[in-house]
Amino acid sequence: MKDSTKTLTVHFRDEIDSQEYQFQAGANLLEFLNAQNVGINQSCGGFGTCTTCRVLIEQTNSPIHDKNEIENERSIERNFERNERLACQIEIEDHLTITIPTALSTDYST
Repeated sequence: MKDSTKTLTVHFRDEIDSQEYQFQAGANLLEFLNAQNVGINQSCGGFGTCTTCRVLIEQTNSPIHDKNEIENERSIERNFERNERLACQIEIEDHLTITIPTALSTDYST
């Protein structure tokens, strides 16, 4: 169902408030966050090599695809938490709640 609107909820670690965004299924998470001016660090252009666009997957209505080879290698090298993923490597298909670690976030909305 790529044409139905879904909700992305974004939390920033150590903050109480969250923000909700509507998206069309199939969007790349990092590109979507950039388009919404949600600050998230990134330095490799979305190729999965810098690991600065890490997010924590808090809740989803359906499983997110498995890590590809690049993301899997980086997650092992950097000792990612079980629910930690690279935003640049995720296609969002269903309702999703994420946390952007404060140390990795930047605020472009102000």
